[in-house]
Amino acid sequence: MKVVIDDYGAYLKKKGNRFIVSSEEKSEEFASDKVTQVIILKGSAITTDAVKLAAEKCIDIICLDRSGKPYARIYPCKLGGTTLTRRNQLAAYSTSKGVFLAKAFVGAKVENMSYFLKSLAKSRGNSVLKEAGNLILKFSKNIDDVEGNIDTVRNRLLGIEGECSKTYFSALSEVLPKGLYSGVRTRRPPRDAFNAMISYGYGVLYSEIEKACIISGLDPYLGFLHTDRYGRPSLVMDLIEEFRQPVVDRAMVTLVARGQVEKDCVKREEGVYLNKKGRKMAIEAMMSRLESKIKYKGRRISMEDIILKQARELVGFLNGDRRSYKPFVYRW
Repeated sequence: MKVVIDDYGAYLKKKGNRFIVSSEEKSEEFASDKVTQVIILKGSAITTDAVKLAAEKCIDIICLDRSGKPYARIYPCKLGGTTLTRRNQLAAYSTSKGVFLAKAFVGAKVENMSYFLKSLAKSRGNSVLKEAGNLILKFSKNIDDVEGNIDTVRNRLLGIEGECSKTYFSALSEVLPKGLYSGVRTRRPPRDAFNAMISYGYGVLYSEIEKACIISGLDPYLGFLHTDRYGRPSLVMDLIEEFRQPVVDRAMVTLVARGQVEKDCVKREEGVYLNKKGRKMAIEAMMSRLESKIKYKGRRISMEDIILKQARELVGFLNGDRRSYKPFVYRW
């Protein structure tokens, strides 16, 4: 269970083995044994006793900005994994392992974009979506041919990913209302309701990926595809590429295409952002998708657990316990 705080002046405290969230409108109690994360969206107060209880239960507390991106989080001082994992992660950057992983992350994203469009095409009998999906899949075949040092490989891979993304987001206009989607991906700031929805969803997913990295002992700031930059968790940006379409895009496209998202779900402030109604809708859709179970390596487990398992698979590959790393690709 995720506890969401979206009221100005809300107060989070501890009472026994429970969390109490109080605001002017209501007061709610949550058993700490059932809470997996606390998400704070608006200015709130939290007691140190509540922080201590969260740390004891390995519950992270995360603060999201208006676009859904985490700007702060509280988690136990004792991190998962070992120093060896971080050493191997750093050492792999300029080796064949680093190149392999950069290709794997882009390849997974490209395939997921293709398969999602083709699934939409099949359910709607839409040839435009099918052609776009096939075109994107052709690009994925060029990824293995990319050669050179890590910097050269990275630049070429990002170029392929960029071209595929243009085709992908253009094709989505076939299923989304024009009044809610402009037909292109816009960010910083989003320019329409759909872009606001997926940006928020990516922010929530970002927090899940970062959490999985920390629990697994990976350094979120040492990536392979995305460049190192001060304050930028590059590995989170790498690993999130495997899950954008299966988790966020599917959830948000479903909401918008079914007419559940309306103009009263957003507000305009030098861009388009979700209001309280829109945030509630987006977070509920994300929770539902993260909790949904699919077949993964012969078992039915939740998407949330798959994210953690992929992070641990990556640890095994970096430490030499696994010969290869297989990125997550979801075929609808």
